[in-house]
Amino acid sequence: MKPIFRLILVISLVLLVSSCKKFLNVRPDNTTNINPRTVSDFEEMLNNSGLATPNYMLADFASDDLWLSDNVMNSGNTAVSYYMNTYAWAPMVWQPSDNDAMYNDTYKLILQMNIILDNIEKADGGTGEQKAIVKAQACINRAYYYLQLANIYGPDYQSASAGQDLAVPLILHPNATEQPRRKTVKEVYDQILTDLQVAVNTPSLPDFGVDVIHPGKAAAYAMLARTYLLMSDYEKALAAADGALKIKSVLLNYESTYKPFTLRDQEKNPEVLLARVYIDQSYVWQFNEAIYASVSLSDLLGTKDLRFYINFEIRPRNKHFGYEQYSDNNIPSMQFNYSLTVAEMMLIKAECLARKGAEESSVALLNQLRQYRFKKADYTPLTVSPGEDALTLVLKERRRELFFHGGLRLFDLKRLNRDPRFKQDLTRVNSKDSVIATLPALSPRYLMPFTPKVIANNPAIIQNQR
Repeated sequence: MKPIFRLILVISLVLLVSSCKKFLNVRPDNTTNINPRTVSDFEEMLNNSGLATPNYMLADFASDDLWLSDNVMNSGNTAVSYYMNTYAWAPMVWQPSDNDAMYNDTYKLILQMNIILDNIEKADGGTGEQKAIVKAQACINRAYYYLQLANIYGPDYQSASAGQDLAVPLILHPNATEQPRRKTVKEVYDQILTDLQVAVNTPSLPDFGVDVIHPGKAAAYAMLARTYLLMSDYEKALAAADGALKIKSVLLNYESTYKPFTLRDQEKNPEVLLARVYIDQSYVWQFNEAIYASVSLSDLLGTKDLRFYINFEIRPRNKHFGYEQYSDNNIPSMQFNYSLTVAEMMLIKAECLARKGAEESSVALLNQLRQYRFKKADYTPLTVSPGEDALTLVLKERRRELFFHGGLRLFDLKRLNRDPRFKQDLTRVNSKDSVIATLPALSPRYLMPFTPKVIANNPAIIQNQR
């Protein structure tokens, strides 16, 4: 191994070992020797809760699902003004000294996967099947991270322009000297599909990993379904969603006392295909405030929907319901569930069926899901009616199920703005309902800009226009 690659490897593993908690009670015998050589070493790199706790909070701040209070918007807190700027779709999001955790931390995770993928086949020990499993799991993780990045910093996938539209740098090998340019949306999606096909075509990869943070074939199919849906390839999205649902189709009854937030909670959730969560303390600490459901989201959910009851405070503030805060080591925090689930696969399948005209089957899937999201006395089945065709019902249900989900609502808005039926301009209002910001459909401000630090460190990156 070249000296520069060894340096990258050691630095990255120091970060990995020092900054993340182990999910299972397994630790290497000698934590000072962190240069991985054996299959067990690379398995250890995958056995880490940090891989399952990425931060995509700002992607939700740019959607229409949340509301920030006047206190936050008028706080003048320049140290974290990117929260307010993202929310207000401002011309400038980042201060010169700001760090973008979504971008920086995701590439650190990708670096871990690249180290595994570059070295696993020549690793000492282990069987060919064990190596293939490690490779497949690293591919699934990398695909997840790149799909997030491509949709946060790049435009939605359009087959006519994907070969020209810019997404993010596509880094597939550890290289400290490289200053990569942004690849096209098509190039990034092609790599995502390649990684996921490696996983689904790995005979030794089990349906599920040893726990919910280790992906198996169910997660690979789920990622394929999400990817093809965002590409508007509905036939392939339907097939992939069916592939995941054939492996697992169990739903959680929300009448239980279950709270779907921490990784330990995800372990208890029968519908999780791959656990992803984010626990935020910095926002609460900076503002001593919750984030709130937008009026459009809370009206859509309704107070009898258990997804509302579990996630939001029951008493509104200025018509807005606060997202529940929890205590983590006596520090208030907000915890967001980004997991891949059976419910999401049902919604993808329902959307694909609706788009091919199978409305009855589509709505039946929605009602199958909704029975698990209400108390029996409060449940009413959905029906197709004038102005409420199956596709409209599916898209509303996606919003009810997948709010604050690491940007999925933002990704939906971008793709749905291409359809005149669902195209909409967004507005932000203050507590007096005065408009403070607007976002026209198809605006370039749907794309997150890169920080000045990223551009300064790599001038080859072309900035997103606002």
